[in-house]
Amino acid sequence: MGRQEPPPAGTQRRKIYEHQALRRALIAIVAVLTIINIALFWYRYSNPSYLLSPMAHENNTPKSPLMNPPLLASLPASALPKPHAGPSSPRLIIIGDVHGQLSALDALLKKVGFSAARDQVIFTGDMVNKGPDSGGVVDRAREIAAWGVRGNHEERVLGAWARAEEKKSQSQSQPQSHSEIEEEAEKTERGKGKHKAKDSKTEAQDYATAASLTPAQRAWLAKLPVILQVGTVSPYFGNVLVVHAGLAPGAILEKQDPWVAMNMRTLITSTPFLESAGDAAVRYTPSEGREGRPWAEVWDEMQRGKEVDEQTGAKRTPITVVYGHDAKAGLSVRRYAFGLDSGCVKGGELTALVFEATGPDSASTSTFPEEQNDEEKGAISVHEQAEAAKHGIIHRLVSVRCEAAVPDDEKGGKKDKKDKDKSKDKKDGKEKKK
Repeated sequence: MGRQEPPPAGTQRRKIYEHQALRRALIAIVAVLTIINIALFWYRYSNPSYLLSPMAHENNTPKSPLMNPPLLASLPASALPKPHAGPSSPRLIIIGDVHGQLSALDALLKKVGFSAARDQVIFTGDMVNKGPDSGGVVDRAREIAAWGVRGNHEERVLGAWARAEEKKSQSQSQPQSHSEIEEEAEKTERGKGKHKAKDSKTEAQDYATAASLTPAQRAWLAKLPVILQVGTVSPYFGNVLVVHAGLAPGAILEKQDPWVAMNMRTLITSTPFLESAGDAAVRYTPSEGREGRPWAEVWDEMQRGKEVDEQTGAKRTPITVVYGHDAKAGLSVRRYAFGLDSGCVKGGELTALVFEATGPDSASTSTFPEEQNDEEKGAISVHEQAEAAKHGIIHRLVSVRCEAAVPDDEKGGKKDKKDKDKSKDKKDGKEKKK
């Protein structure tokens, strides 16, 4: 065999250049991928919203103008109290879940000394349903030019009406009367099981409330936003927001899920996907149940952690949320979250959170009648009041008692009755022995 001739020198140099170019390209690709991975890691570490899992819920919302509320709205700045401006300054009166309890609402407005010329009322949602006079509550809200947000009960009531109208449109027949809907619910209870029957009964009750409202009242409710941006009340409170149920911590307002904002109660946490990332890597899933941690507790912790920028040392503007919805938890006061549903419809209280200006020469001037300086406002500490007063705005809680419109707890009621019966039997037995 003859000896193989080596390739020309030019061919060898070309191959060397090609190998070098390929190697440089591979190094560049690896470097870019590394940078992307590092950026994603830091994004996950510093932005908990990336780790917010969606809340599973059934979506059977009918296509109707009633069911398309604005996500965000803003209160005019003129409605905010003016620091150190005294009694002439506007006041913010934020009221918890009314649920058709007009007499309690009127009593609360009287107790806070409401003035239509000065004060701005905001409702945290669930103005309607369950109670005896949903229409009266809506009329009172319109009369005093109140603002508010959509609660899950406004959503249910308007949804029941929209579904009935949709059914009417599809069948080209008259809408079902209240008695017809109740009859249909009873048939469902007999034939399809308790769970579906309960849903049908609830739908019938929601429809009954909707039918008791005028078109103007339903239209007013339909225009309520999911989230109301109140504005900066003072540096102590920062930006104040009103929402019915809650907000997903870490997610920007424009990305909040309306259904979550109207229904959530807790956040369920899962195991961190990276142990080195600590708490910031915990995945949060909003829940309408009781499992997990209260969302407001997580929110409050996150706001406290953001009070000061770690890099610059500058103070950040906090966000304070005022909400309702959670009657079982009751009145809840945290530094950056106020829960105002104190169970009025079940015979509890109707509560208002009031922001008002101090006087020009005083850190604690109040426009409340003296009779309201009682223990019901003890949930806000003296220290908190003093700190807030430094900025010329103070906050107070005011409550009135309510008459129950629905049972507090049917199971509990039955248990109490059984206990009373047992006690009576024992007493009767003792008397017979005597």
